[in-house]
Amino acid sequence: MQQFITSDFDKKWLKRVQEQLAIRSVEGGSFNKVYNLLRTKRLARMALTNVLRNRGAYTPGVDGKSRRDYDTLRSRYALVEEINSEIKRKEYSPLPVRRVLIPKANGKMRPLGIPTFKDRVVQEMLRLILEPIYEGKFYNHSYGFRPYRSTHHAIKRLWYLHAGRGNFSWVVEGDIKACFDEIDHNKLIKILRKTITDGRVIHVIRKMLSAGHVEQGSTRVIRSKKGTPQGGIISPLLANIFLNELDSYIAEMYDNVPFWRRRPSAKQKSRKPLPGRFIVRYADDFVVACNTKEDTETVKSLVTNFLDQLGLVLSDEKTKITSIDDGYDFLGFNLKRYNGKVLAKPSHAAKKRFRKAFKQRLKLAIGNHKGVNAGLVKFLDQIVRGWGYYYATVNSKRDFAKLDYYIWWTLFRTSKKLAGRGVNGRQVYLQRFLPMQLSTRSVDRKYNRRQFGVWKVPNKSAFVLTLMASIPIKYITSHPQLNPYLPGNDELLDKRLKKVPSSSHGDVPEAIMNGVPGGYGIGWTAIRRQVLKRDGYRCTKCGRKTDLHVHHQEHRVGSLNAETLDNLLTLCSQCHRGVHSRTP
Repeated sequence: MQQFITSDFDKKWLKRVQEQLAIRSVEGGSFNKVYNLLRTKRLARMALTNVLRNRGAYTPGVDGKSRRDYDTLRSRYALVEEINSEIKRKEYSPLPVRRVLIPKANGKMRPLGIPTFKDRVVQEMLRLILEPIYEGKFYNHSYGFRPYRSTHHAIKRLWYLHAGRGNFSWVVEGDIKACFDEIDHNKLIKILRKTITDGRVIHVIRKMLSAGHVEQGSTRVIRSKKGTPQGGIISPLLANIFLNELDSYIAEMYDNVPFWRRRPSAKQKSRKPLPGRFIVRYADDFVVACNTKEDTETVKSLVTNFLDQLGLVLSDEKTKITSIDDGYDFLGFNLKRYNGKVLAKPSHAAKKRFRKAFKQRLKLAIGNHKGVNAGLVKFLDQIVRGWGYYYATVNSKRDFAKLDYYIWWTLFRTSKKLAGRGVNGRQVYLQRFLPMQLSTRSVDRKYNRRQFGVWKVPNKSAFVLTLMASIPIKYITSHPQLNPYLPGNDELLDKRLKKVPSSSHGDVPEAIMNGVPGGYGIGWTAIRRQVLKRDGYRCTKCGRKTDLHVHHQEHRVGSLNAETLDNLLTLCSQCHRGVHSRTP
């Protein structure tokens, strides 16, 4: 497949432009000619390159077009010319997003808006311009959807507040109800106008927000004055710009107050010291640390009233007042004080999801790899290593040992099941496991917890399935609070944060947990699972149970139903190749 060529000159130009925007933002300059940048083909080429690299590029919008329609250089250059021409003539008009429902961890459904491919490119162009401008204006301790920041930095900050600075013992756990769907367009535009005074850019953003959406299986366009669709490239940035108002509101209570004003002098005996209040936010989830329970109740009331002015509502079931002695969960981690010492660990819900995902992956692996072989271990090892290294930045050693025990017994019971009736546990152990004392791996000999041997293949060669307890715990440092768009800072951040695991909202990246390639974008995993279950995990042509694919019978260009169940079919890899080899 031909690749879209972006020259080094384009990359250097973009970096220089972003640095200039970041410097102007830090210095408090105005942004009244930003639209001129949108009119450059260089920016469109860079944006298209970024969109093509995104795994979700294969998911079509309402026009039915995806990355497959832009496989050639000619089609890509034509798209750049089309976007550039429409923006220059001020005729660009985004299409509605295609809304699909994807399952959440709690069993509910989350609406996901999928823009057209062309609209994604324009949104990426806006993001490349707006992100350097706002990165210097965001509160230091908001960590969601920002470059060089992760959930681990948010947890490190909270640990520091509880164990170090101020010894904060109470928190308000906040969760905004349907935040992305309830953001008021007019209020968002008003906030944007404080910084972006170029009305042409504001007009483009307003058109994107008001484009509306089309429900799955329908052709009717539904328009609303609220919401930034989840799934849009620019939506997380707009949500951060909107919720930065909340960050600033809390910060003005204490964090931004000069030190000499926080504590009254001896002459000011009538003045009370300001209560310490610090917010840590990741997207629409946030925690406010306070000194006393009474203050948390005050803060909760103040935050509720402030969000009401923004048109947002706190979720009653998820917003709580908690003591650090009782512990609380945040972003898949649990923070709690044990005998005077604050520890961060994997949350109970995260461990439960891992056990469920491991069991599902093992079941899928046994079917796809025809029993026990080296490919199966490699398949299982991805989830073990992915989960282990993600949580190796907190106090996870004991949890790792317990999960190793769970993994061993799950594999043992699976081996016993594969052996069939009439085979006892001792025979299974001798056939499938190499005793720990005979293992050539030093980690097995040094393992001093409940480890009974290494899983092996029938020809006596040992499997190499990672032991979580062998993963070294490496605590990360606090975020250095450097702006990545200022000159030289990106190199420093690359050097200092290169070992920080990648993060998603609240847990291990979805690709690690679901065990199925996500080439068709968010939501494809759930759809694929439904198709496989419907077809009994068999190829519908030859009946084969291994190496299964899900085939699109028709791409249905221009239709909204390309990925409905009636258009999808389970095929093995051989039959799938045969079908496509006969396709014109």
